Amino acid sequence: MPRSRGYTIIEVVLVLSLIAIMAAMVLPKVSFLRFRQDANGRLVQKTLISAQQTAVRKNVNVLVVIDYASSRLLVLPDANDNGLADDANGVSWKLAEGAKFAIPTSTVDAATPYYATGTTAITTTAAGPMITFYPNGSASGDAYIYVGVPNGRADALRAVELAGSTGRTRLYRYVGARWVLSTP
Repeated sequence: MPRSRGYTIIEVVLVLSLIAIMAAMVLPKVSFLRFRQDANGRLVQKTLISAQQTAVRKNVNVLVVIDYASSRLLVLPDANDNGLADDANGVSWKLAEGAKFAIPTSTVDAATPYYATGTTAITTTAAGPMITFYPNGSASGDAYIYVGVPNGRADALRAVELAGSTGRTRLYRYVGARWVLSTP
């Protein structure tokens, strides 16, 4: 009697078992932490870009406060032009679960490690480091903002660079004891 075309249930189960075993070996090598931290770095970038656009659109200074205690960025229009983060009409952007602003062991700009570093860009306030965006689109100076995780894993560190004259941002990853520019 000729055999009919197709696969037996045993052959199908065997193939599915092999696929499951292969997936189990490959899956631990995928770093979900890397993707999550890249997303947090991109959130910081987009928040800075949004603050710059608000400053230009509303023709007022916009303050970005790095509230490292609450793992969030505060974007506050400086309507009374006093340079203080005292406007309650701002927007708050919280980092994703499991992320926080971090003090790295080494910085991109070789400055003293802190949550945010920069030449003259950073103003220290009670709420945290602050960057100001002006109506012409520029910022108070060049700055770097650092994002990490609570357990301090070095491979989870990200740095967002802000070019003060243009407001341009770039993302860096900490890879193998050095900072590497991330490509989109």
